[in-house]
Parts: sequence; structure tokens; C-alpha cells
Amino acid sequence: MVQGDNSEVDQAQVRTLAALESPVFRRLWAASWSYYTYRSMELAVLSWLVLEMTNSPFQVALVSASRAAPLFFLGLFAGSIADRFSKHSVMAAGQFINIISVTYIAALLFIDEAKPIHVFLAVGIGGFAWALDFTARRAYLASLFQGRSLTNAMSLDSGVLISSNLTGPILGTALIRWSGFSGAYIGMALFALTGLMLMLSLKHDSRTSEKGVNPLLALSEAVSTARTYKSVAAVVLITAAFNIFGWPITTQIPVIARNDLHVPEIMYGLLVGGIGAGAIVGAILLATFNPRKRGYVYTAGTLLFMVSAFVFSFSEWYLVSLFLLFILGMGLVCFATMQPLLVVEAVPPELRGRALGAVALAIGVSPPGMLAVGFAAGTIGAKTSVAVLTFIGIFVIAIIAWRYPALRE
Repeated sequence: MVQGDNSEVDQAQVRTLAALESPVFRRLWAASWSYYTYRSMELAVLSWLVLEMTNSPFQVALVSASRAAPLFFLGLFAGSIADRFSKHSVMAAGQFINIISVTYIAALLFIDEAKPIHVFLAVGIGGFAWALDFTARRAYLASLFQGRSLTNAMSLDSGVLISSNLTGPILGTALIRWSGFSGAYIGMALFALTGLMLMLSLKHDSRTSEKGVNPLLALSEAVSTARTYKSVAAVVLITAAFNIFGWPITTQIPVIARNDLHVPEIMYGLLVGGIGAGAIVGAILLATFNPRKRGYVYTAGTLLFMVSAFVFSFSEWYLVSLFLLFILGMGLVCFATMQPLLVVEAVPPELRGRALGAVALAIGVSPPGMLAVGFAAGTIGAKTSVAVLTFIGIFVIAIIAWRYPALRE
């Protein structure tokens, strides 16, 4: 069993790619890469599609808001499912839902009947799948690894998640340029199908709870867990602040790319790819140095993201903007890696899914921020709206970090 092999490894420095020595993790990692690349391709392609259809920053923001909304409504429910069913089965179900979504939009594009409402529905379906996958995948990793080996595995998984922002947007926008939106969706369908096939090849895990799923009970348990474990409460608050004031600004990158930097879709893909490139470098550094002060890295990474985004809003030059998004990606991978790690190590195994469900709920609060920045972009401009939102966010996150010592340790 992988977990048993890690007790001795924890006492020494864990090698950068140590988790990949596990055959189970290698296959999961490959499945994750296919799935995450599909997701980042979808967001880039559909954001550009809606921008071309409507020329509306608000409706572009609504694409991401539609994807994030299910996490708010289903986050706790999904966490309870992850505890009470096989995590492998939950992840496979999420992948199958993605196949339905990508097939739906591909068919509409081929008959030239795709409308913004269809896009919002499709990404909402994908958001439901992500709500299932988010909690189950991280709880599955925690069942395979422990201690610093878990840090290593989480770093590699987060690295491939965020670095998909390099491969996905570039592939998606290149396919738009070469074969149109229909061709881009064929490529996305291949990635989604590959991810499902790899996921089905994994072994099943056992359930950690035999109880039926009760969303009201899950809510009560998540609140109780956050009250009992201050580290969980701290992570939930930072996650909520980040997803209200930080992550929503990414919805305006296509608008800024086209309207302010005056570049075509493939250059927009490369711009977003800067986030992924920074994430790759950050993930390698995290996996190599395996920092012990995880709360400090979590907070510092979040603030690095916010400050980089704030400065990005003032950039007039493409290469400077690309560099700033590279730095932003390094901060993002610190945030994304330490977020689930701080939670799963703070609670017993039987509560991990529910605690991660509370984090998923906090991630799901991003739609108000996305809609706010989209509405503001339509009135005061995309760059100004990004500057205002991130400026507020920097102060909010600093206050939370001051309030919770776990975020400085």
C-alpha cells in the first residue's frame, strides 16, 4: 500500500517527483492532466466565443460564473458524497458528465446553433462535475499518501492542474485559429475521453462512511468541523476572499487581451499560458523544497497572486503583462497546493471529504465577484475593475492572515 511506504520517507527530504514512483499516482496524474487540460481549453475557447458573440465583458464573466456556481450549491453535498461512496467512482462519474457536456456544445457548433445560453448551461454542467471531482480527488490522494509525501503528491497534482493553463488555452486558441470553434471542440472531446478512460483504469477504493447522504447534515458537520479545527476555518476564509476578490479577475483577461492589448485569440491563449508557465515553475519549487511552513506559503502565494494581478491591471505592454501573469501563476500554485493540504492534515480521515466540501463551498462564492468585475468592466473598463477588486482583496486577505496564526506558520 502506498501510504505504508511513506512513513519512512517522511523523515527525510522527499524527492521532487517521489509521488510518481507510485503506479496508482502515475495513472491518476495522467488522467488529471487530460481532464485539467480539457477544462482549461473549454474556458478559454468559450470565453472567446462569447466575447465574439456578444462583445460584452459581463457575459464573458458569466461563463466563469456559470462554472463556479455549482461549487457553492453542491460543495458540501459533494464532500459528503466523497466520504460515503468510492472516491474513484465519484471521480469517474464527474468525468462522464464532462463527456455529455462537451458532446452537447460540439453538436450545436457543428449545426451553427450555439448561443450564449447554451454555453452557460454547458459550463454549469462542467461545474457540477468539478464539484464532485474536487473533493473526491483530494480525499483520494490523502488515502494514498501521508505527511511530506502527501505534500509532494499535492504539489504535483496542483502543478498539473494550474499548468494546464499553459497547455489548454494555447491548444484551444490555436485550434480556433486553424479549424474554428468546432475543431477546437473536437480536440477538447479527445482530452475529456482520454481522462475518462484513464480514470476507469484505476482501482476502486473503499468508502469511509456507510451513512446516507444528507446535505443538511453535511452542512452542519462542515460548520462544526471549521469551528473545531481553526486551520480549516482559516483556509475557508482565505479561499472565500480569494474567490471573491482574486480569481474573478481572470474572467477579464480575454477582454483586456482583445480591447486593451489589441492581440488576436492565439496571443490571448499565450497570455493565459503565462499563468500555467508560472505554475509549473512554482510547482517544481514546492515539490523540491517541500516547505514546512505551509500556512505561510499559502498566505504568501495568495498575496503574490493579488499583487501581480493589481500591477497587471496597469500594464500597457503585452510582454510585461505576460511576465506579470507568470508571477501570478507562481502565487496561484502555492495557494492551490497548500489549500487542500492544510485541510486534510487538520482533520481525521472520516471528515476529510466534508472539510474539503466546506472549501469547495468557499470556492463557489466566486460568481458574485465574477459578475461584479464583469459589470464594472462594462462601465469603467476591464483594467480599472481588476485594479479595484484586487486592491480591496489585498487588504481583506492581510486582515484574515493577521487574525489566524495558522496562516503564518
